Amino acid sequence: MQMSKVLGEQLNSGHPVWPVAIHGHYTDAGDSAGRLSGALNIPMLFTGHSLGRDKLEQLLRQGRLTKDEINTTYKIMRRIEAEESSLDSFEVVITSTRQEIDEQ
Repeated sequence: MQMSKVLGEQLNSGHPVWPVAIHGHYTDAGDSAGRLSGALNIPMLFTGHSLGRDKLEQLLRQGRLTKDEINTTYKIMRRIEAEESSLDSFEVVITSTRQEIDEQ
């Protein structure tokens, strides 16, 4: 596959190499990495950095925008749906803050 050749050129002195895992950050990259992980049959790691449900709650508490305005501006419901459907496919979920562990 072309990907193993390109990775080999970048990482392994020109010898083909296959990735041992895919690591996605944030929802969009997590969704893409999850699809690639499934296609290549290799494990997927995910670092979310923050979750949409938590972001939605924070924005609603601020009281400046309605839920519909938040969704229109940030596409938050799509983000939440993608996060929740993707979380089950990850081998490892990495957190970047204590707050993510305790509250998200």
